[in-house]
Amino acid sequence: MSDTSTFPLAPWAANTNQNSIPANDNSLRLEAYLRGVVSDSTTAQPGSPTDGQVYIIAATHTGAQWSTFTPGSLAIYRGGTWSAFAPVTGMVVNVAGTLKQWTGSAWTAISAGGAADRSTVSALATSGSVGIDCSLGDYFTLDLAGNVSGFTFSNLPASGHGASLMVRITQDSTPRTVAWPASFKWAGGAAGVVSTASGAVDVLAITTFDAGTTWDATLAKAFA
Repeated sequence: MSDTSTFPLAPWAANTNQNSIPANDNSLRLEAYLRGVVSDSTTAQPGSPTDGQVYIIAATHTGAQWSTFTPGSLAIYRGGTWSAFAPVTGMVVNVAGTLKQWTGSAWTAISAGGAADRSTVSALATSGSVGIDCSLGDYFTLDLAGNVSGFTFSNLPASGHGASLMVRITQDSTPRTVAWPASFKWAGGAAGVVSTASGAVDVLAITTFDAGTTWDATLAKAFA
C-alpha cells in the first residue's frame, strides 16, 4: 500500500465537527518524525512494542500490519496499532544514534557537516555482474579479477532527480573485459573498451537524468 506522506500535515476541513481526526493523525506524523528511530534493519514486526516506538520499514519485512507498509516508511506504534508515514525528500531522522537523510529512494547516513557524504569511495565486486548501490556515494573502484558481465544499480534517485557516478577501473595482470548495460549511451555513439595493459587505470563517468533508465557514459583511458 502507499503510506500517507509525513508532510504536509492534514488541514481541518471547514465546518467539520470531527476535528480530532486530523489532529490525531497529525500528532502521529510529528511524533514519528521527531522521535528517535529504533532500527531501520528490523524485518519482523515486533511482538511486544511500547507506545511511541518508531521503526523504518526495511526492504524485506513481515507482520500483520508491517507487511502492508512501504519500505522506507516511518512506522510508529501507538494505542495497540501501527501507523506508517512515507518520508519526504531531505528529511533527517536519528536512527539509533546515526543521522540519516531520505534521498527520495533510500535513507543515507550523513556526515558531521550535515550534508550527505557523497564523497565516500566504495569498492565494487571484481567480476561477474557488478552491483552499484547509489546510496553509498558517487565514487567507486573496480579492481578487475575476472570479466565483468554487466552492471546493476540500486537505490537510484527518485524521478525528477539526477545522479552522476565515477568508477575507477584497474586492469588485472591478465586482461579482463567489461560488458556495459544497454542503458549506457556513449559519447560519439561508440562504446568504450577498457585498457588491456596490466595495471592500467581507466575512469568511467556516467550520468542519469531519468532515474537510471538511461546513462550518458564516457570512458577516460590509460591514466599514468
